Parts: sequence; structure tokens; C-alpha cells
Amino acid sequence: MPMIMISYRRVDAPDMAGRISDHLSTKYGEKNVFFDFNSIPTGANYRKRIEKAIVNSNVVIAIIGQHWLGKNADGKPSRMADASDNVRVELDTAMKHAKPILPLLVNGAVMPAESEFPDSLKELASYNAARVDSGQDFRMHMTHLVDSIEATLTESSTADSAVRPTRFWYYGASALGAAVAIAALVWFGIMPFTARFTSASITKNPATAPESPAPGISPSVIARAKANGGFLFADSDTRLLSEDDLKNLSLEELRIARNEIFARRGRFFVDIKLASYFAQFSWYRPRQVEVELSALESTNVNTIQLAEHRK
Repeated sequence: MPMIMISYRRVDAPDMAGRISDHLSTKYGEKNVFFDFNSIPTGANYRKRIEKAIVNSNVVIAIIGQHWLGKNADGKPSRMADASDNVRVELDTAMKHAKPILPLLVNGAVMPAESEFPDSLKELASYNAARVDSGQDFRMHMTHLVDSIEATLTESSTADSAVRPTRFWYYGASALGAAVAIAALVWFGIMPFTARFTSASITKNPATAPESPAPGISPSVIARAKANGGFLFADSDTRLLSEDDLKNLSLEELRIARNEIFARRGRFFVDIKLASYFAQFSWYRPRQVEVELSALESTNVNTIQLAEHRK
């Protein structure tokens, strides 16, 4: 079953948002529709729950009412212009993680002009919005919405299927490359020899062994990791990394931080620099080329990649 996130402004369209949530819950199941009134326990961190819901969602429904922008009569900037506004944060997060967003116009609202959107959300102005009225056409409009959700899910599924053959051949070649890389690490004495071969099968050559345990990686990066149990971020599998965590890291450190998330899961690295770097730490146990990440880990990978692109 798909996961659906409903984003709306409480002072704008709570009744319609509730009706839409109830209808989608009947179709997809209550546990598969994130609606904040019902989905966030008392005392829970709202922002963290919202981000987790968006990361795990297949579709985000943006309910737009007449007061969605949160305009102020006194001429002050709208609520949507505030980067900390809850609705803004929800949609910025959805954009950041490339989640499909379906705008839904309710209570007679019209799609705001591009100039009324903050820069991070201007793309939304070109999205085709659907309409849901509260009258006798409500069920018909919801049927159209469900059709749009199904079409979006099918499109996403088709896109994923299209890259699978490429991934198959890539990882097949990578597995061979990984085996060669691991053999090279054993040969040069970088990785402990633990495979089922006799000691006579491979003879190490001390004369060719590199001086550094991770050739090509800065000693300062290695030292930082060794001082932290072999990680730049020892908790990148249990908490979301922020921009503040990453802002002072070099491009090399960002690359290591991103790949250590995969290394923790036991990924084989074809890149000899990465393979030799992680091989020096006792926690690293390479098992396979393609590894599964949790939603939180995937989010951290995306966050680090964005930081790398800004360098």
C-alpha cells in the first residue's frame, strides 16, 4: 500500500482536510494516510515526525484553501514567506526529497501566482491543480483525486523499473570489481586475510605495501574518524543530520561521511580509496555491493549530497 502525506494549513481548511483524509483512509487504510491530527502523538516532536512521514511517503497532497498563503492585512510578509512556517517546511521537505506533490484547491481557492510563492516553491505554480468541492460533487472529485494518485504511483513505479536492468548490469560488474579490490587490499596487507585460503595461496609483498592505511585519503580525515570510533558521524544511522553538522566539512569529508552510511551496512566498494579507507576500521564487514538503507539513512545520504553539490 502507498503512503500518502496530507499537507494543509489548520486555520484555512481543517474540515475539508479531514473529509479528504477520511476518504483516502477508507481507500488506502488509516495507517497509510498521514494526517497530523491523527498521526502525531501528544508530546512527539512535530517537525521530526513530519519529515519522517514525508520521507516515507509516495505522494504528498497539498491542500490549498483561500488563506493558504497566510497573507497579513497589515502588509507584512505572508506566512508562506517565512522559512520556518510549518506548511512551508512540509513542502520544502517534499521538494528536497523529490516527492510527487498533488496540489488540491478547496473552498473556492485558486492557485497562487508564481510571484506569491517563495523561491524554493515557485515550481509549484506550474503544477496542474485539482479541485475538490464540499457539495454534491465531493465524491466525484475524490474519485478523480484517487485516479491521479494511482497514475502518479504507476509513473513512479515505471521509472523505477526502467533503471533496474541498468542497475543489474552495473552491480554485476561492480561485484567483480569489488572482488578484485578486496583481493588487492589483502595482497597489500591493508585488509586482514580472512577468506578460506591457505597462507601459501597469497604472499604479501612488504616492499610494495603502502605507507598509509588508506592511500589517497587525507591523514586529518583518518585521524578525525579514528578519534570517533572509526566514523565521521557515528550516529548517522540513528539521527537526521542537519546543515550545521555539514557546513564546515570539506568535499572529501562529505564523501567519506556519505559512504560510511553504506559501509556500516556492509557495502563492497570498487573504489580502491574507499575500500582501503574503510578496511582499516574493525567495524567494517563488507558483504555485498547493493545494500538496503533505512529511510533515515537515505535522507542523510540525500542531505550530504546536497552539501556536496554546494561545494
